[in-house]
Amino acid sequence: MILLRASCALLLTGLLMALAAAGPASARPDTEAVLSPLGMVIENPPSAVLGADGKNHLAYEITIVNQTPSEVRINGVQPRARGKAFGSPLAGDRLESLLRVNGAEGPTIPGGGSAMLFIDVTYPRRGANPRRLTHGFNLTLISPGEPQQQVAFVGVPTRVETARAIEVAPPLRGPGWVVGNGCCDPINAHRGATLSIDGTVHAPERFAIDFVQLGTGGRLFDGPIDRLSSWGFFGARIHAATGGRVVAVQDGLPEQTPGALPTGQTVQTAGGNYLVVKIGKGRWAFYAHLQRGSMRVGKGDRVRKGQPLGLLGNTGNSDGPHLHFHIMDGPSPLQSNGLPFVYTRFTGQGLMTDEQALVSGEVAPIDPNTLAGHFRSRMPLGNQVVDFGG
Repeated sequence: MILLRASCALLLTGLLMALAAAGPASARPDTEAVLSPLGMVIENPPSAVLGADGKNHLAYEITIVNQTPSEVRINGVQPRARGKAFGSPLAGDRLESLLRVNGAEGPTIPGGGSAMLFIDVTYPRRGANPRRLTHGFNLTLISPGEPQQQVAFVGVPTRVETARAIEVAPPLRGPGWVVGNGCCDPINAHRGATLSIDGTVHAPERFAIDFVQLGTGGRLFDGPIDRLSSWGFFGARIHAATGGRVVAVQDGLPEQTPGALPTGQTVQTAGGNYLVVKIGKGRWAFYAHLQRGSMRVGKGDRVRKGQPLGLLGNTGNSDGPHLHFHIMDGPSPLQSNGLPFVYTRFTGQGLMTDEQALVSGEVAPIDPNTLAGHFRSRMPLGNQVVDFGG
C-alpha cells in the first residue's frame, strides 16, 4: 500500500510537469481544467463588513494541502469576481506575510505539507457586492533533479454571504480605546487564531477586538507593569452590546499578573471569566477576561442593550487588562466562527502607529489624520483609537 501511494504521487507529479511543459496554463481559457498540485477549500463563505476606512472587507481563509511529494511555491493569488480581478493581488512580501505554511510564514509548501492563506478583499463602499469569488493562482512546482515548472489556473470558488453585518452598541464607554488585534489585514493574534477542535477547524476570532484604553497621558499603564493598579482602565464597566439571553458563564478564575502571558493555560481557561449572550438569528456575543466575581448576570438571564454586565479584568490567557469582544455563529467560544459586526456610532481619534511604544508603557504615538471623525454603522479597524462617548 505504501508503494502504491508513492506511485500515485509520482504519477501526479509527472502529469503536472507534462501539462506545464505543454505551455503556460495562464494562456488557457478559465473554463479549461488544470491539474493542480494543491488542494484548497474555503470552509466559511465570507460576508462583507463596512470598515472605518470607508471600504467593504471580505475576510476569509483558504486551507491548502500539497498533494504531491514536490515543493510548491505560491507566487501570486488574485481574487476574482464576475470574470475579472477583484481587490488587490497578493504577491511578494505581502503574500508571504498572509500565508502560514505548517504554522510558519513562507511562500513554499513542502511535499505533503499544508498551509492556510488569510485573505482580506477590500473594495469601495458603493461597489457592488459579489455573489461569488474565484481565485487565480500562479504556482511553481519544484522537483529535485527536474527543471522548475509553472502552473497557473483560476478556481477555488466560494459564494459570498448576502446577510448584512449585525449592528451592535459599544460595550465600553469613554475615549482612548485602542482597537487591539482588530480587523482585518495583516495577520494578528486574532486573525491567525484558527483552532482545530475535535478535528474541525474554526476561526472564532476572525473579527475579534481586544480593547485597551490610553490614560490621560497617552500611556497604556502608569507605574510598574506587573501591578494591576498601574492600569487605569482595569475595572472599567462592560455593557451589553445587544439584547439577548445569557447562555454561558465562566467565573472564578483569578486575575493574572500583567506584563507577561501566564503559563498553564488551556483552551477552556484561555477566555478567562466570560459571558456568552445569545442574540438570535444565528448570532452570539462573547465577552472575555472579565474580573472574577464581577458578573451582574447569570446563565438564563435576559439582558437588554446597554445593561452593565461586569467589569474589565485580566483573567485567562491575558498579559494585560483588556476586554475581548466578538460576535460568533454558535454558543461555543471554541467551536464557532467569527462573524462581522459594526458599531452603531463612535468617534475615531486617529490611528495608533507604534505598538511597541504602547506595550512598553511609552506615550502611544497617534496619527490624528487617519481613521478620525464620526462614524455610524462601521467596524473600527486595527489600532484605531476610538471614543465611545458617555
